[in-house]
Amino acid sequence: MKNPIPNIHLNDLMPYKGGKSHVLGVEKIYKLSSNENPFGPSKAVVRAYRNAVNDITVYPDPSNNELTKKLSEFYSIDYSKIICGCGSDEILHLLARAYLAGNDEAIVSENSFAVYPLAIKASGARVVRAKEKDFVTQIQSILDLVNNSTKIVFIANPNNPTGTMISYDDIIRLHNELPDDILLILDEAYAEYVHDESYHSGFNLVNDNNNVVVTRTFSKAYGLAGLRVGWAYCPIEVIDVLNRLRIPFSVNSAAQKVAVAAINDQQHIINSVKHNNFWLPKIKHELENLGFIVTSSHCNFILIEVPIELNHDADEIYNFLCSRGIIVRQMYEYGLPNYLRLTIGLEEANSLVISSLVEFLK
Repeated sequence: MKNPIPNIHLNDLMPYKGGKSHVLGVEKIYKLSSNENPFGPSKAVVRAYRNAVNDITVYPDPSNNELTKKLSEFYSIDYSKIICGCGSDEILHLLARAYLAGNDEAIVSENSFAVYPLAIKASGARVVRAKEKDFVTQIQSILDLVNNSTKIVFIANPNNPTGTMISYDDIIRLHNELPDDILLILDEAYAEYVHDESYHSGFNLVNDNNNVVVTRTFSKAYGLAGLRVGWAYCPIEVIDVLNRLRIPFSVNSAAQKVAVAAINDQQHIINSVKHNNFWLPKIKHELENLGFIVTSSHCNFILIEVPIELNHDADEIYNFLCSRGIIVRQMYEYGLPNYLRLTIGLEEANSLVISSLVEFLK
């Protein structure tokens, strides 16, 4: 008997693997594997979510009108160039579907967000990785790989899983030297956490060009990962294509209303970022004192290398932390087997990480 046969390019496509949430036999868990806001949503957001129950029998607004207007107002950007999605992941996949085909190539940084290769391969196109230096995206490495098959360049700035960033001047240089028919996608999922003066959003590049897209998410600093709501700022021509591709009602009514409430409560973002700014350098310092190699981060997480001098590998440390209820992220999916990624948590979790590692390494 014959079976339906899927597209052959899907044969080697591995599904995305999220951060682990549970450890068998451990009751109290500190989940530091998915870069979520440890404070969760604000009280105002919780109230908005509870009120949204009144609308669950009605289809959501397919144009996300209220949310789009709020984003336009808050960021002072063009309402007509905003599109919302079921997380920014949906938009990234739609962009790959729209602009890539079997003989095309898309360039990503060497250690880029895992969703980019998935989206590229799902379209049948080829993934091309540009070498990094000290885990930092290199503009010249990207430009050296551009050829007639290149259709998209994906840049996460700052980058996941490394936490590193490149300056706005670097972004400008990259865009200026890319051919006009290549789409430059700037993923700014962690933008709220950056306080480096050389960093700026790519919104103005979108305003002035037809080949730049900026994606954002409510999953990180805004603490709404479970609701799956993201958005992008795009040229009108790109908006038109994505609106033809996307499924209707991809952002549910609760997500739309709660996202508006989250934007309105900027004090929650300020408090979350302040907490992150305090603990990020503190944990980095403590880990380096213990002998780990820590990549400087502009996000709410840090990438940690376990050097051979510690006489333990990343798996041993991961398993020990799990036994203490601390779940961090293993990096096999990113080709970094002797690294771990640690989300900045609440004070209790952060202190427990350090004390547990001191205990393990004594």
